[in-house]
Amino acid sequence: MKRLFILFLSVLLLTTSLLPVTSYAEVPTIKAESYIMVDAVTGKVLLEEQADLALPPASMTKLMTLYLVRRQIEQKKLSWNKKVQPSQKVLKLAGTPGLARVPLKNRTYTVRELYNAAFIKSANDAAVLLAEVVAGTEQKFVKLMNETAQTFGMDNTEYANASGLDAVDAALPGTNLMTATDIALLVIRFIKDYPDVLDVTSRSSMKLDGTTLQNSDKMLKNQKYAYPGMRGMKTGTTDLAGYCFAGVAIKDNMTIITVVMRTTSDQARFAETKKLLDYGFSSFEPLTYYGKGERIKGVFPIRGAEEADYDVVTDASLYVTVPKNAANRPPVFTFDVTHAPVKNGASVGTVQVKDEGTYLPGFDVPRSLLYSTERIELASFKTRLFRAIAAWSDKIDDAIRKPGLVNLKQDSVK
Repeated sequence: MKRLFILFLSVLLLTTSLLPVTSYAEVPTIKAESYIMVDAVTGKVLLEEQADLALPPASMTKLMTLYLVRRQIEQKKLSWNKKVQPSQKVLKLAGTPGLARVPLKNRTYTVRELYNAAFIKSANDAAVLLAEVVAGTEQKFVKLMNETAQTFGMDNTEYANASGLDAVDAALPGTNLMTATDIALLVIRFIKDYPDVLDVTSRSSMKLDGTTLQNSDKMLKNQKYAYPGMRGMKTGTTDLAGYCFAGVAIKDNMTIITVVMRTTSDQARFAETKKLLDYGFSSFEPLTYYGKGERIKGVFPIRGAEEADYDVVTDASLYVTVPKNAANRPPVFTFDVTHAPVKNGASVGTVQVKDEGTYLPGFDVPRSLLYSTERIELASFKTRLFRAIAAWSDKIDDAIRKPGLVNLKQDSVK
């Protein structure tokens, strides 16, 4: 009996050891006053803490400055090769020690040189000069920055200057304020509208005026805190802001955006970002249910047509970010059109995957519109009549067989 029990226990242990184990990375403790991590495609928030707390963003302010410059290029209102001369205000800023700057000299520079320097070196003199080029004065440019922030849904952002400097150094009154949420929104907008920006932010250095300008992002390839897949974006440092960083990393077919605000040192902002990215890439995965323009067969039920079910086509890919090893989440189809006839290419419904997660403002649970793939005609009168008779017959049969109407033992109506 004892040997039989031991044999049973051995089999049980072997069986349970073969079962799949669901493991999740431990949620990290992030030493930053505010932070957020989001999926760049869906806007899903993967982790956050006090992400709606408005804080000085330092040079992360330049994300809006450089977005507006890039938009001017796209709109043909500005050329990359346009040459501009620094104003006296900019030259004074360029000569101020202790600030990130090229420094610019009293000569002409191209818009591209200034754009790259503002991103890579975080050059304040280059950012202010670009603001003057776009709007005439930095003050007018700040007005444009705030107007654009409102149209982007960045409701907790207020710009006071184009560089991100504290007021004492910017020579303009007021303090720039942004939330981690708003910064994440802006980063997503930038890389979606102008993906070529990552070609600039991922550069470790550039040369200007015979000097090599090093990228302030030390998580890039071959840098001190290099992280696989890091494409850069924007650092920020002032006395009021502390050490900040908004980063973009791409790995395993997923693009993650992180923002950390008011960390304690240059090393700390990158160390905390690494914690976020390690957790994000190890704990979540992207799932593409359907591609854009994909034909989905036999899911569209139509009454009154020759066939019972028809095909549909998606207008966008259905991509969701889910925890790794999570239970399967089947797609949910919802149809607004239920009866024939249906025009070819008509909008007939949606498909989505249920998700209880949190999304950035302006984003929602991913879904795709569905369109018919052919004209669906009304079935012939003969077919519809036959179906009506069959349905009527089924209803009578069901009614007769209901226990409340028939006493099956005595075979008579109660």
